[in-house]
Amino acid sequence: MKKTLTALALTGALAAPAWAISSHGAAHDGAVLHADSMAVGYPGDPLLIDRTIRVSMLDASNGAMAFDPAALDIRQGETIRIVLTNEGSVAHEFVMASPEEIADHREEMRGIADMPHDADFAARVAPGGSETLTWTFSNDGTFEIACLIPGHSEAGMRGRLTVS
Repeated sequence: MKKTLTALALTGALAAPAWAISSHGAAHDGAVLHADSMAVGYPGDPLLIDRTIRVSMLDASNGAMAFDPAALDIRQGETIRIVLTNEGSVAHEFVMASPEEIADHREEMRGIADMPHDADFAARVAPGGSETLTWTFSNDGTFEIACLIPGHSEAGMRGRLTVS
């Protein structure tokens, strides 16, 4: 049954819901990402999870920030539960998208540090907190993960997501 549902989803027979990258569309001059139009995939069914990947969100007293691991390797078609744990002292985000989408959205967020993302492909995690994303990686390619809180990506909180 899982393979049948995956095949239906990959052929478009199952429509993925449109999820805005956040509840702040007006602040982005109309530039809003939607899960159903993303190259990285679409929201996954929690009943069809292939595996779990745990990602730690870290920040150091010297200002360095990172994801651990900073590189994620996924097989095309996998549905992954991504468990995010913020081990740092400040809030962090995890956003996955194409390099162009990440760059565009990072630019839009400059100076808007308190703008949370509320979408299936993004999560903001409070210090000491944990969040879970479930995602089906339907297309192969090289994508990015990043914390888009201003200054965090520049401090090292970014990485590569490869789907093959």
